[in-house]
Amino acid sequence: MMLTFNTEDKEKELTELRKKQEDIGVTTESLSRLPVFEPTLKPQFKERVFENAYGRIFVRGRLGQSHKNVLETILYKRKAYKSYKDEEGNRHIEVIYSEYEVKKYLSKGTTYNKEGYQSLIEDLKLAYVEIETKELTVNGKLVEEKTLSTKYSKRTKSNLPSLKGEKIPYAILKLGNVINLLISEELKFTYDPRAIINLASGVSQAIVRYLKTQKRHPRTGYHLKELIQSLEENIEGQKWYNIKTHLKKDTDKLKNLGIVIDFKKDRLFVMQCYANGKVENLF
Repeated sequence: MMLTFNTEDKEKELTELRKKQEDIGVTTESLSRLPVFEPTLKPQFKERVFENAYGRIFVRGRLGQSHKNVLETILYKRKAYKSYKDEEGNRHIEVIYSEYEVKKYLSKGTTYNKEGYQSLIEDLKLAYVEIETKELTVNGKLVEEKTLSTKYSKRTKSNLPSLKGEKIPYAILKLGNVINLLISEELKFTYDPRAIINLASGVSQAIVRYLKTQKRHPRTGYHLKELIQSLEENIEGQKWYNIKTHLKKDTDKLKNLGIVIDFKKDRLFVMQCYANGKVENLF
């Protein structure tokens, strides 16, 4: 389905169009099974090479769970998107969304930092990523650019005379070739990211995202250290202690997601229900 940004403010039209479009999800297998986004909320700019059972990545840039929160929220709250192919047959996706709605969604009940949001978008634009799995190899950008639509906008409902009825243009996020290919070729996942965003630590967020890509979970639980080693290297000593401290702070919120950690045995369990001979995950 092609989206033409052709007239003025058409909120209802965009809503109807989204219903007709293919779901592009909020993430894909590789974006959650591989630590393209570090399991931290405060990443530093660096070059990273990492390999686990699902594949290998090289990342140059500053990418953490805070960046994943923004990207997933934009895809989840999108109004619609434009999809087209270039002369070489490569797919391009441009997502149209309300920056106000995205920042409000990320705010956790407080005023969201505008400068922080812009900085995260810039990091997404600047990052270079290489991904190698058994099924595909891709390298390049996650995000090409963010612009403001000259065609679509939303009128404000402010009670202030100076703002009432003001047109606020929607943003357009042009995805890079890495995400474009992953959306086209990989299994996609759609969920409301709010519960993950509300977790206090990046390692908790990364674990939940990783687990959401698994169809089945061992009834005897995951070995906690082995699970985290699928997302991060060198977790011995003080770092391992710090990781468990962060996870303990999220204990109640993780339980609400159906994830229980036995810290004495260092095992993690995903609660499951069994109905009609089928296993259903609770999160």
